[in-house]
Amino acid sequence: MRSLIRLLILLSGNRLYSATEIMERFDISERTVYRYLNQIEANGLVLERRNGRYRLVQDDSETSRLQKLFHFTEEEVFILNRSLSNFELSNTVVKNLIKKLHALYDFQTLTQLKKDGNIENIQKLATAIKDKDCVLLLKYRSSNSETVIDRKVEAFAFMPDYESVWCLDLEDKNVKQFRISRINEVKILKEKWQHTQLHELPFTDAFRMSAAKPVSTIEAILSLKAYNLLSEEFPTALPHIEKQSDQYFLKIPIADFHGIGRFVLGLPGDIEIIESKEFKDFLKEKQKSYGW
Repeated sequence: MRSLIRLLILLSGNRLYSATEIMERFDISERTVYRYLNQIEANGLVLERRNGRYRLVQDDSETSRLQKLFHFTEEEVFILNRSLSNFELSNTVVKNLIKKLHALYDFQTLTQLKKDGNIENIQKLATAIKDKDCVLLLKYRSSNSETVIDRKVEAFAFMPDYESVWCLDLEDKNVKQFRISRINEVKILKEKWQHTQLHELPFTDAFRMSAAKPVSTIEAILSLKAYNLLSEEFPTALPHIEKQSDQYFLKIPIADFHGIGRFVLGLPGDIEIIESKEFKDFLKEKQKSYGW
């Protein structure tokens, strides 16, 4: 029952999940996955099925009730905001939680974050996503193309940390991740989405790297120092860690070696890589390029 409830929460979001992703996330069999999906539909909820991936139909009235059930009331948001104000805002987790509350509940900007331009942009993006409006990302600073230009997009989902937003770039019709801190201003346009069928989220690993599917599964042994840093910097990796005696075993799917590679190379001697061979080779090449 607990796994079924967690699955309902998962499928009530923006992203579609494959049966394999559900199996790995909840450590259940493929047979159990399809049994749960059948139970969900048998109880009156409507599943969107697209290319072997699933989520609850967003416009369905029962899904709306479910989303309200899984979210906070305005009174609860007020209490959370007041409680969070007692923490130091240098804490990244606290800042991200405040941003998430602000985006989800249209709360007024907290006094401590009035100078943070990201808050206003997050709120505008959240409104555009809710109303299915296109937006202009004004003077977006792209590291890949080394340009500063306006980008017309269909923004449709935030990353869990609210540092980035998934958008369909209307110039080339590709789904891309845009860093919110690189957006000068968000302008909501009077144009509705026209390409919802292309709003496919790629797999994103705990190190915030994305790909169509995982390229490898990394297994490693972490020191206490590495475990502490991993839990602080990349908390979504925690479900993939198992503690045995005084050691921490990591087994995690990865979208790109560069994300986890930067973390591992920054902690020489604190992480022992067990698998995969491809990742070990990647690390050796990086060490050579650094002259180590």
